[in-house]
Amino acid sequence: MLDKFKYFLKHSFIYSISNVATKASGIILLPIYTSYFTVEEFGRLGLVLAIITIMIQIVVLGQNQSILKFNNQIEYIDKKKSILFTLTLFVIFSALVFIVIGEFAAPWLAKILGNYNDYYSSLRIAIYIVVVSIITNVFQNKLRADEKSVSFTVISLIKLFVLIAATVYLVTSLELGINGVLYGQLISEMVTLIILTPFMLKLMEHRFEKNILAASLKFGLPLIFSALSMTLLNISDRFLIKFLANEEVLGLYELGYRVAGILNMFLIMPLSLTLLPIAYKIYKQPGDKEYYKKIMTYVTYVLIWGALFLSVFSREIVTLFSSNISFLPAYEVVPIILFSYVFFGMSMISSLGFYLVGKTAYVAIITIVSALLNIGLNLLLLPKYGIMAAAINTLVSFLFLYIVSLIVSNHFYRIFYEHKKLILLVILGVLLFFVSTLFNSMTFYLNLVLKFALVVIYPIILFIGSFYEASEIKLVKGLIRKWRNPADWLENFKKENTDIFNKL
Repeated sequence: MLDKFKYFLKHSFIYSISNVATKASGIILLPIYTSYFTVEEFGRLGLVLAIITIMIQIVVLGQNQSILKFNNQIEYIDKKKSILFTLTLFVIFSALVFIVIGEFAAPWLAKILGNYNDYYSSLRIAIYIVVVSIITNVFQNKLRADEKSVSFTVISLIKLFVLIAATVYLVTSLELGINGVLYGQLISEMVTLIILTPFMLKLMEHRFEKNILAASLKFGLPLIFSALSMTLLNISDRFLIKFLANEEVLGLYELGYRVAGILNMFLIMPLSLTLLPIAYKIYKQPGDKEYYKKIMTYVTYVLIWGALFLSVFSREIVTLFSSNISFLPAYEVVPIILFSYVFFGMSMISSLGFYLVGKTAYVAIITIVSALLNIGLNLLLLPKYGIMAAAINTLVSFLFLYIVSLIVSNHFYRIFYEHKKLILLVILGVLLFFVSTLFNSMTFYLNLVLKFALVVIYPIILFIGSFYEASEIKLVKGLIRKWRNPADWLENFKKENTDIFNKL
């Protein structure tokens, strides 16, 4: 069991590098954004990026997820090349249709969002970001399906470098404002596509599979609604803040979300990239349910610990990324959004049963209900209580998503998760955060020391409370012995990751 989890961690670690590369630009570039943009402009940028995210989920029609399933299932093993060709051709067709629709819709949408001149040019750039992104998305998921995690990561690092270089030049030298950010994203996506295309062409067989496409659409189309609903669950509050409050408030909320997004970047997205391909492999093998159970416990442990660290230092992190004091109030929403992300990560595992037995329609239904709950709460509470209400509503919605997914998924595929341990982890994390708020009135350095101590004692308290099993303690002791000598790190790393690098 622990060996399987180590394999999971290896791929998650490799994917975490790639995901940091994909998402890190939003963190690395924050000092540029907060220096060159007003709070209102930063909020406007967040809104356009949210629209891009929504459009990608719609236009790709779930085929980025379909390739993970059909590439790895035994009955399609001899059709991998024609599957890639078929899905790529279909996504390109979908992209061309979107260009026509997008060009006609951009002026109309710009007027709805507010100042036509502020939004129209940005929306037209966004159209082509979506078009290129959905193709690269399918290609990168092909790498995931083949477990080419290192290749995936190398390409993501190149994409990061191009994105940062292009954005810095376009914003600081050419002074293109938020359009400079969008052009930078478009350039990075195009470079990624240019790199991936020769490799993908070698993996294609020029045969269009109508039956495969039909099956793929049947599997993928329900996921449009779940993916779109998940996106709305994450970002619908941006649109509501825009129309119920103003762009200044939106800018503060966007910054708070980006800081909290560090947890998503380092931990949750690598989990999402690794979870399904490995879960499909282990399904119906001996010990599969025990494996899924432990994944839930270990992932929740790490997510709570990460959320605790970022929560207690949220004010300091916001100050680090922004010299502009007008952005400082953003730190208040960070802890709430962080614990929302915790339940988001847990919901990925609690919904495993739906994917394993092919009941993806339930993923869509539950996510839609959660999104509607979030929107309803925001309409009710946001005008009166502002962005704190938006953050709390997000927390409530993700908690709802986790609990309902757990209950309904277990109806189809019963997994006996360690609920007592999960509850203990959540309660301990929340209590330690509230204790940290007592230190805010102390001197700067004493405040930092005490907060850091709170984060460090998290695993110690769990040890005193007999949280860990004997096999887990034994594994940790073995890892300490193995890695305590820095001189052995390189050799140990090579041995541990031979299986991954052999898959390149």
